[in-house]
Amino acid sequence: MYCCAGYYCSNDTKTITLCPQNQYCPTGSVDGGSSCLWLASCPVGTASASKFGLIIFVLIFLIGICIAFWIHKRLQRVRTYHLEKRLRWIHNHNINPLVTDNADLEDDGDDEDEDGNQDADEATVAQKNGEQVIPMDGTGGSQVARPKLRRRITKVTHTFDIEFERLGLTLSNGTTILQNVSGVLRSGRACAIMGPSGSGKTTLISMLTSKVPKNEGRILINGQEEDLSHYRKLIGYVPQDDVVMRELTVHDVLLHSAYMRLPAHLKRAQMTEKVLEIVDFLGLNAVMDSVIGDAERRGISGGQRKRVNIGLELCSDPSILFLDEPTSGLDSSTSGDICRLLRSIAHRKGLTVTAVIHSPSPAAFEQFDDLMLLGQGGQVVYHGPRTEAPKYFAAIGFPVPKATSPSDFYMDVISNNVKSKLTSKFKPFYLHRYWDSYCKRAQCFYADGGNGVDYKHPTSSPHGPNSTSPLANQRTSSPYASLNHSTFSILQPAASESLAMTNVSDTSSSTLHPASASTSPAQQKRHSRHRSVNLIMDTINSHLPRSAASTPRASMSISDQQSVFDSPPPPENLTFWQTLGKTFRIFAIDTRVYWRGIFAETLETIQGLFLRRKDPIRNTASPFMMFWLCLSRARLQIYRNRRQFLYDQLLHLGCGMFISIAASKFDYVGRQPDLVCAMTPFQLKYTCMNPTDHLAEVGVFIALGVCFAGISVGAMTFGNEKLVYWREKSSGLLTLPYYLAKVIADVPRIILAGIMFSISLVIFFNQRSNYFYLLFIIIMLYAVAFAMGYLLSALIPQSRVSLVGTGFTLAWAIVFSGDAPDLADVMDEGAGIGYKASSWIWMISAPRYAIEAIYLKEVQARPWEEIRNAPLGHTYELGQFWWCFRAMAFILFGWHVLAFMSFKLKDRSKQK
Repeated sequence: MYCCAGYYCSNDTKTITLCPQNQYCPTGSVDGGSSCLWLASCPVGTASASKFGLIIFVLIFLIGICIAFWIHKRLQRVRTYHLEKRLRWIHNHNINPLVTDNADLEDDGDDEDEDGNQDADEATVAQKNGEQVIPMDGTGGSQVARPKLRRRITKVTHTFDIEFERLGLTLSNGTTILQNVSGVLRSGRACAIMGPSGSGKTTLISMLTSKVPKNEGRILINGQEEDLSHYRKLIGYVPQDDVVMRELTVHDVLLHSAYMRLPAHLKRAQMTEKVLEIVDFLGLNAVMDSVIGDAERRGISGGQRKRVNIGLELCSDPSILFLDEPTSGLDSSTSGDICRLLRSIAHRKGLTVTAVIHSPSPAAFEQFDDLMLLGQGGQVVYHGPRTEAPKYFAAIGFPVPKATSPSDFYMDVISNNVKSKLTSKFKPFYLHRYWDSYCKRAQCFYADGGNGVDYKHPTSSPHGPNSTSPLANQRTSSPYASLNHSTFSILQPAASESLAMTNVSDTSSSTLHPASASTSPAQQKRHSRHRSVNLIMDTINSHLPRSAASTPRASMSISDQQSVFDSPPPPENLTFWQTLGKTFRIFAIDTRVYWRGIFAETLETIQGLFLRRKDPIRNTASPFMMFWLCLSRARLQIYRNRRQFLYDQLLHLGCGMFISIAASKFDYVGRQPDLVCAMTPFQLKYTCMNPTDHLAEVGVFIALGVCFAGISVGAMTFGNEKLVYWREKSSGLLTLPYYLAKVIADVPRIILAGIMFSISLVIFFNQRSNYFYLLFIIIMLYAVAFAMGYLLSALIPQSRVSLVGTGFTLAWAIVFSGDAPDLADVMDEGAGIGYKASSWIWMISAPRYAIEAIYLKEVQARPWEEIRNAPLGHTYELGQFWWCFRAMAFILFGWHVLAFMSFKLKDRSKQK
């Protein structure tokens, strides 16, 4: 070998000199060594610079990051202090809505009397809350004018009464989720939906909010048939799980929701004031500045998290509030507080509140005004005022025992765990037929006497258009009788058993079933049995509370009734073509809804970016404001958690260090002079006459480390908050500003990651080129790796992203890197069919271009003549560096387009 490592030789090949201090002399050094780099140590005879001094630079850099985090934290404390001060003022000048729920407190009028004396009113309120009031006269000091008592809860501007008729949902495989579901949800009232697992409770709410398309039926909004999704900006939906940014504080998540969903004409100060009032209303004052937390990082309690989830929707000032099992996982006391809160929201703000409840405590159950029970097959068992439910169940043979939770008893009845008092042949499907028969007879007009609210179950009226019955001309909103004063009769054809519900005060057995002289003995026997059952019902009804008298109606003909004792109809036995037709129909409906949603969102984005958008329902934040709000929140997520941020930087630092150690002996050694090779033994002539090139392997190691670290960190950008994205998407968030905000917030992380990786890489790697070229290539490759992580997090569940990301890294950084297999073999004209068919993959491989760019800059810094005079390996050319850089930029854009489209097009049903 001509001129060994640690020495340099003269150009005339006559002298060899030991490498002096502060210089390093790699193999083949001629006419002097290379200057030692800054923060490096180069003693006499050094073949490569020891850059351990860079560790000091890294430590100083990390300390600077910690100082920046400390300054940011101090600024946050100042901001939090002013917010807490304002929150204390709001708390001291407002009334607790959970303690005082009187109608007179709902007035938003002026609380100051004509003389300006407000202290008397506040003293009265304090006495109602059980506080001691000490009167102060004006002699003890100057009397300070106190601000007026502010009302934190105001009525909503839009109220909605939601009626639904004969809703049904059947899957393509014939499974029935909901069947013939009718009911009404009134504004200003809280309705609980209960039923066993699989009865379609959540599906019903999803169908009402257009998250799930219905197969049949219709929905009326304030009497008009239209889609409730048209009012999605006025709808609040609280999912069963606590879907919220766990690394942010309570105030952060509530303020973001208010900025995004409140009317755009409101000022920031007004929105902040509303958020503070919601915080005080929900009782979250003590944890306003606390992190939500998760299983790893301790935060607020489960009940407080549930309140935060409800507060996310209240901050948007909705008119309709749907909740999916808000009490699941909570103790009885906390669940009671949550339900009491829902009732207060409904009464004080006039919201239409509907909650799916599972096993509520008696205290929680009593907070609801209305109740809907769903039985097997998704059929209605009862729907009406909660206080009327015991009368109805007692009338059909299931009186609620004393000292028993009514909600648990109803569930036992639906599950067939309670014996009927009227028939020994009771089956669970009888419950729906009882209710259906009642609706057909009584037309289901009944009133809740406490609030005077009427209910109408939308079924066809048995009265003709020319009927003179009082019901024919009665308006839907007028009060009507209680359940125990309706009249209907259901008989089994064989007349072995019967069920009769009758008006005790106005009807008799002779009126319902007159016996004439022409009646046969069999008919007289049947009427006798009927009268005996009527006596039983009279006994039950005599112990029930009475309400306003009702107008008796004639009993319908027995032949018009379907017997409740018949067996349920067998399931449909569809032929192959019927099944195929139903499947195609459901597919067509889903496809139409899918593309219609995409088109509507795209149109809304374009209008917001280029046109002045006017929403007839509510003008919320524009796409530009959405981008800024999402960017601010993303910055908080990344840069508030100092520990996680430092862990990420140490990950990049460690990956670079490991690659540096592995590549410490890899270099490029050119071919030896011909005179040297002439003296070389035959076994070494090939090595002597050809360069020893390991720079491509160094590029592969760099690509492996960067892709592994970048994909791992980038996948967490979206993967940890996909549920939050789906929830916000359903309330009006646009995908484009959200995605751009998250990407731009990651730019500083990408730059810092490239700096940390490159600094640790050059500690042992014999790098000859300009450091900044290497840094730019690594940063660009990091950006591509982050985009790959975004795509994987959009397509793959978070639990499997790490495994798939590892395979993704190995595929792109090794197989498609251009080193193994060699790019020259892939692009050769005589390559096999497999290479010819898949060669385009190497053309879109960012690691391939990064490896080529690193190789070109490193070989250009070597002194060997054949680098400039002979063709390079792997089909590389010296003038292709900037072309490689541009190719990486185009590939980066392509990965971002794929990731964005994946977020936009995938899981559309969860984004409604």
